[in-house]
Amino acid sequence: MEYDRYCDLTMRGGTTSGVVYPLAVASLARHYEFKQIGGASAGAIAAAFTAAAERGRASGGFEKLVKLIDWFTSGSGADRWRLAQLFQPTEKTRALYRFVVATMQKRETTGRTAFSCLFFALTGAVGMRAKSVLALMALLWLGGPVLFSAWLAPSTYPGWIAALVVVLAIACLVIVLWPLRSSLPWPAWVFVAVPLVLGLAFSRHYATAAIVLLIWLVLTLAAVSALTITYGYAMQQYLKHNARSIHFGLVPGTGDFTPSWLDRLAGIPKPTGVPPLADWIADQLDDLAGTEHALTFGDLGDINLVLMTTDLSEGRPYRLPFKESWQYCEECLGYVLPRRVVEQMNGPETAQKCPQHEHMPLRSLPPREQLPVVLAVRMSLSFPGLIAAVPLCRDGRVHWFSDGGITSNFPIHFFDSLLPRWPTFGLSLQPYPNGDTNEVWLPEQDASAEGTPYSSLTTMPRFLVSILNTFLDWRDTMQSALPGYRGRIAHVRQADDEGGTNLFMPPATIKKLALRGQRAGDLLRERFEQQQNTDRYRWIRLRMALREYQELGVQASERDAMYEELLDRFQIPEALHDWFRTPPTNGDPHQAEIEVALDHVGRLKDDGPFDGVPPVDPDLRLTPPE
Repeated sequence: MEYDRYCDLTMRGGTTSGVVYPLAVASLARHYEFKQIGGASAGAIAAAFTAAAERGRASGGFEKLVKLIDWFTSGSGADRWRLAQLFQPTEKTRALYRFVVATMQKRETTGRTAFSCLFFALTGAVGMRAKSVLALMALLWLGGPVLFSAWLAPSTYPGWIAALVVVLAIACLVIVLWPLRSSLPWPAWVFVAVPLVLGLAFSRHYATAAIVLLIWLVLTLAAVSALTITYGYAMQQYLKHNARSIHFGLVPGTGDFTPSWLDRLAGIPKPTGVPPLADWIADQLDDLAGTEHALTFGDLGDINLVLMTTDLSEGRPYRLPFKESWQYCEECLGYVLPRRVVEQMNGPETAQKCPQHEHMPLRSLPPREQLPVVLAVRMSLSFPGLIAAVPLCRDGRVHWFSDGGITSNFPIHFFDSLLPRWPTFGLSLQPYPNGDTNEVWLPEQDASAEGTPYSSLTTMPRFLVSILNTFLDWRDTMQSALPGYRGRIAHVRQADDEGGTNLFMPPATIKKLALRGQRAGDLLRERFEQQQNTDRYRWIRLRMALREYQELGVQASERDAMYEELLDRFQIPEALHDWFRTPPTNGDPHQAEIEVALDHVGRLKDDGPFDGVPPVDPDLRLTPPE
């Protein structure tokens, strides 16, 4: 069958985990032609690249897609960090971005420690007044124990005071330092202990030494508090005055950024000519598809690319490309997209002005055929806080679009139907389950009791992350476990230091993830290119659909008299006449057809489940379109 050479594909978001997808897609492309492709967040980048490669299949699109992994993994020196170099802040956001990068440093990968990089990030994050206050606090912290023990301490103490101070000092030391015993490197402990050691060196009595210890603890707590308050206040003031102008994110995706010496000391990699993220995506899309202009949805022809984004202003998801009419401001989009893409859009001017740039007229967003694919990708991958959100306007108000993963990180439902023509493959990501070392997992098609991901919650951070993941992914997780659904979703496992927000993955780690993706693609292709497995998939989906038809039949059998009586007496309000091609004049014009349909569906009623129906009873619901 011709249909057996077609497939749809949906990919999960995961920031840098997108390196899993190119080789997986190339493996599937050896047998299948991609008809519909979807994704969210990093999965949106992979989906767009897949659509572009399919469009440019004849000119080596999938071979170029494979070479992207070579580009990420073939560098040496500063070129090893090409993935991290794609994320470039602006002059306004570089100070905050240093903190993000500093926390990602590990001596075994980047050769730097997070502690040393955080020190330089802190140094450059506040102005001179704040630096002066912190310097005075540091002098007091460094000199306080020495000053007390050398000049201010009495020559003698009552014995009971000395004993009490020793007990209190030891208790405070344990309470303050014990939770930090494994989180700070040894240079930090040496630095923190300097004032204590100096104070003890000048002590003239064991009771003096005990009080020096207590003073050191108090001053240390005061120094940490001053540090926290100073930087917390500075960040609060910065975000209060700049959040909208930086589009609520540190990385715009375009622009001209050159790291300073302080940026480099904080961990930002040395530039090697890698463009910003949105510029790179736009260039790769054009190269994969073989176009000389920014790739548009119209260029994709009959390839249906659908991406997920989230309108935070309305609190709802949207599918891209839009069906609705929107407006944009050239200056707003120029902050997050390459200038050449914004100029190519060239939408007609409207009479309205941009609410954020009153001198700029709003332009109408082009129709689907002329809409650049990179705009949709950019709207889907706006990782909250890290990557700037994308503003569009409607009815004179700004709508902020952020990461599609907020509402559906794995939109496997995009192309599903009750009776699918061909499989919708899914490429998903998950951590290693306890005791399971398999790097890739492809569930059985018809099992229904297993397959739901499991995480062992042993720490509070894991507990909190699990709450967030459940909040975001519960619908996709449950649907992905159904018979006839789960067997076409390959799961690629990742360790804690792989994928996600690990921008500084070494080339070897990227290569390992890409090869796992290739294995996932191989497993899907090898399973479904066998006709008996494709037939099995369609049969299971048919039986699942029949279960839903049966429930509908029960309702129709029990309630058809009620609704037939309704059709006899109900006069359709004029406000609902636009539901019909021809406005009704006397009741529902399709009454006879509706009654026949209810009668036929009602015949599906049965006292028990149809023989052969899987032991799962899913819900068939009407949901609004995204």
